[in-house]
Amino acid sequence: MNLAELMDNVSKPYALHVDEHGERLVAMRLADDWEVGFRLHRRGSDRSWSVLEIAVRPHGEDASISGNDMRELPMAALIDEARRLAIKSARPRPATT
Repeated sequence: MNLAELMDNVSKPYALHVDEHGERLVAMRLADDWEVGFRLHRRGSDRSWSVLEIAVRPHGEDASISGNDMRELPMAALIDEARRLAIKSARPRPATT
């Protein structure tokens, strides 16, 4: 699965996929208006993730995007959330008995 495919299939507020290289693909839907996707690569530990790719697109067939739209997106907060989800996905799950 690639980032575009994950973004095509996100039906909840976010979706996460671990690819064959261990990179995290995170897709988010923002208020039914925007889809934002990130490809994150682990740097050293499970708590440090670099952003390799960002994809932004409006949700809907007739929608378009402008420079003003891009400036209004809270990119720093979205990147922080994508990293948080990557960290959460990398944590070992507690053993169940």
